Amino acid sequence: MKHILISLVIISSSVISYAQQRLYVAVTGNDSAAGTVSDPLQSIEAAIERAGKLPGQDTVYIHIATGTYFLDRPITLTAAHTRPMVFEGDPEHMPVLSGGYRIGGWQVTPEGWWKTSVPQVVKYGATFQQLFVNGERATLARTPDKGLFKVIGQVEQTPVETEGKDAGYGYYVQRYATDPQNLKDFMNINGGDWSEANKKDSEIRIMLYQAWDNTYKNVDYMKPDSGFVYIHGRKLHAMYSSHNLFRLENYRGALNAPGEWFLDRSGELTYIPRDSEEPATAEVFAPGLRNLLILNGTKGKVFRNLSFQHTSHILPANGTTPHQAAGHLDATVMLSGSEGIVIENCEIKHTGNYAIAYDDSRDCRIEHSFLYDLGGGGIKMDHSQHVKILNNIIRKGGQVFPAGVGVLIRESSNIKALHNEVCDLRYSGFSVGWVWGYGKSLSFENEIAFNHIHHLGWGELDDMGGVYTLGIQPGTTVHDNVIHDVYSHNYGGWGLYTDEGSTHIIMENNLVYACKCGGFHQHYGKDNIIRNNILAWGTWHAVQWTRKEDHRSFTFARNIILQDGFPLLSKTDRWKDANADFDRNCFWDITEKNPYFNDMTLAEFRKLHDEKTLVADPMFNDPLHGDFTFKSLKTARKIGFKPFDYSRAGVEGDQAWKEKAKMKPEEIEEFRRIVREGEKAYVSSGEADYRPEVARKPGGDPVYPRYYD
Repeated sequence: MKHILISLVIISSSVISYAQQRLYVAVTGNDSAAGTVSDPLQSIEAAIERAGKLPGQDTVYIHIATGTYFLDRPITLTAAHTRPMVFEGDPEHMPVLSGGYRIGGWQVTPEGWWKTSVPQVVKYGATFQQLFVNGERATLARTPDKGLFKVIGQVEQTPVETEGKDAGYGYYVQRYATDPQNLKDFMNINGGDWSEANKKDSEIRIMLYQAWDNTYKNVDYMKPDSGFVYIHGRKLHAMYSSHNLFRLENYRGALNAPGEWFLDRSGELTYIPRDSEEPATAEVFAPGLRNLLILNGTKGKVFRNLSFQHTSHILPANGTTPHQAAGHLDATVMLSGSEGIVIENCEIKHTGNYAIAYDDSRDCRIEHSFLYDLGGGGIKMDHSQHVKILNNIIRKGGQVFPAGVGVLIRESSNIKALHNEVCDLRYSGFSVGWVWGYGKSLSFENEIAFNHIHHLGWGELDDMGGVYTLGIQPGTTVHDNVIHDVYSHNYGGWGLYTDEGSTHIIMENNLVYACKCGGFHQHYGKDNIIRNNILAWGTWHAVQWTRKEDHRSFTFARNIILQDGFPLLSKTDRWKDANADFDRNCFWDITEKNPYFNDMTLAEFRKLHDEKTLVADPMFNDPLHGDFTFKSLKTARKIGFKPFDYSRAGVEGDQAWKEKAKMKPEEIEEFRRIVREGEKAYVSSGEADYRPEVARKPGGDPVYPRYYD
């Protein structure tokens, strides 16, 4: 009997200890509560504080009930939080951690628009520059409603000395010229003499698309009848002086289309509803916080089944100047000096910035998470090691800063990005490296594999790649990815792009098709290996190489190149001078059995570069409709090509997860429309004269591969 009593005491003690390691949070709770299922806490901050006071060092599980938690400051964990913690919600009904606030009290105007006064603006002077309605981003009133205006001239005037704290620093007045019709909204203000007083109730902003970057600023002055828009700032690099586009936003006169909104300085918010939206049932959120979760020097934390939503970006008074990959942005979730952080089955969406940023962090993992509707890009990484990016969906980025990248890996090593869906971005899918040239680089042993990367560019920016690399990167591999539909504004929409000193990178077993400027381009670099890839349907050409160097630039071996009447090799580069090793590649053009290799015949190319070069039908099943499986391996065997299962690229899991990764059919058709119209305009401009006659369609000029029909 005595032994039985002792056992009961031990069991009872164990149960109590276990119960102490679990805390519960609910929107209906109270921060003075016990933190149990029946008596939950109300805030995550209170749960973190309570967890730190529990005895022992066992993992504390913090269960967050379904509901929306409006945060007035970011959840923050530091090195002082030594206790392992797991924060988890219901996987079917994730709790929402919101950095925003609800907006209601709508009145319907005679024209069917909605209006309300926002107390946070009226009482406290708060503002917001993003708005989310019924789970989608609304459009800040802009012109044009779709597409972009062209800059037809640009002038930088003499620097003007600033006064006060910035004395001695000169800024430049920049004047952009456009067709005066693009500024017709401003024509009747003071006889077309636009001035500070004419801004009325807002700061009119301009978003400039310059090569691969953006300038985003308040407009200083306009001369609508001349088509002039003036801003000021640091001197712009010469590379931003041509082929620019722009839009204007944040003024009442641009409010004219469903889904658009405008907030004036008095706090009056106006919204034009989309079809089927009703003011009584609409879920409208304005963002108030930039960051929702900050992990600074902490270890051993897990976040599971949580939805982070509604973060803000407010344009600084001086605006922003160009930053490649929108690298200046912070993120909704920020990790700095942290270790062993796991983010699993979470959402990060409706942001004003990047979704998540790793800085000087290691041994972390983000897996099976949905990053959607992002102000910048998806994942940004600096000086981090051994981070795994697995089976995530990164969709619809660049909504505030178009130069945002799906996954930006800067000066980091041993990063594995596997089985992700990265799509619907205005710039590159992956960017890896960040050292221009052959200087010391901290990027090495990174693996980009089995990702589905597609629908990038949308004809807005230039110089992008499905996978873009910079600098020396020994051990870095890019393999078994499917990359397609990359369309830049002017130049530089590639699938695989080794830029600025890319060195010791292996790219193999990738399927790349329908990229504007080709499947592969090397600007300059050393000893990269490009082998066993399928490169098809380049709109301008299939393969490009830019700069001659004394060393071997790359090895190009056992690749299959398939074209539809457009050049196999870029016509503007001197391939006779290319210091590259070619070995047993197969080239085929479905419109021409005797294609030219730049300015060389097949015989000349074989003599100069590779006697084993093959021109033959690779015998795919239906490549014009995206089926690159082989109906016969006869040709592939001749060059030693090893078939790979490209169906493995993209996310893994149940069908619902795979369906979530897909873009809508209407989005895909809109992308194709942009390509078709963009190439027709390019041809009509007379700039496409280098294209061969075989590219002509019946009764017309060369336009685009039939894949886009």
